[in-house]
Amino acid sequence: MAIQTVTMRNYLATEYGVRATHAALYSTIPGGTPGTEISGGTPAYARKPITWSTSAASVVTATVTFDVPAGATVAGVGVHSALTAGVYLDGGAVTSQAFATQGTYTLTLTYTQS
Repeated sequence: MAIQTVTMRNYLATEYGVRATHAALYSTIPGGTPGTEISGGTPAYARKPITWSTSAASVVTATVTFDVPAGATVAGVGVHSALTAGVYLDGGAVTSQAFATQGTYTLTLTYTQS
């Protein structure tokens, strides 16, 4: 059965945000399992906490900025249930970006409940 009301889709979008608390960057493209998470750098790469928007029209969004080490290539992103360890929940490809020098990567996350 398809979800018929925006109210229920908003509840489910909000729940996605409750569970997906931290974002990660990958040098490979994650899917059903996580990819190879980026590491290293000064300041060091680390997963970032996600502050999701209030759900509206079945959508939640967030923006997160990461420190990325020189020599890394960002190819995918994922969401996890914790800063370290935790559970990998979801992920996918992004337009690949190589970093010749230490830099930052700003990720905009959008989850749409259909």
